[in-house]
Amino acid sequence: MDTVSRKKFGGRQGFRHGSAHANDPRVRKRAEPATVDSVVSTCLDRALGTPGAAAIWGAWEDAVGAQIAKRADPVRLRGRTLVVAVSSAPWMQELNLMKRTIVTALNARLPRPLIDDLYLVLTEGRVPEVAEPRRRAATPCLPAPEDVDLSALPSELRASFTDVLHAWQRRARQQSNRGSQ
Repeated sequence: MDTVSRKKFGGRQGFRHGSAHANDPRVRKRAEPATVDSVVSTCLDRALGTPGAAAIWGAWEDAVGAQIAKRADPVRLRGRTLVVAVSSAPWMQELNLMKRTIVTALNARLPRPLIDDLYLVLTEGRVPEVAEPRRRAATPCLPAPEDVDLSALPSELRASFTDVLHAWQRRARQQSNRGSQ
């Protein structure tokens, strides 16, 4: 070992242990392990070309609420315009009216403001997860009146009410026949 090396390593040769190894300038410090989330975010930021853009997808549901998040998804960032896929035309109209509010809410949740506008795209592929409306059970028809005096009515009105009365009586008979079967 030459004199420069001996001075540098305290005259010792071979592998250094403990604090001597930790203080050695030639030993590269180990970095802390990265989380999968940080690696994916970094990759998305590089792919999107905008640092911090990956946070948009994480902040979307919190910014717009669960109801809207079920029916609309951010697709990509094009410059400072966020492209959002919307499940139906009525929701597209609703979101169009809420653009400023959504942009403000999203930018507030990002490390720095990245979005100036939303571009809404209609997609028929997503089916909204909304409960089907319950059908009401058919209520039995009330018994039709038997003797109704319609003679005081004008002829056209009397004819209309007579038709309604006959239809009512037919329906009542059909329901009573179904009930007796």
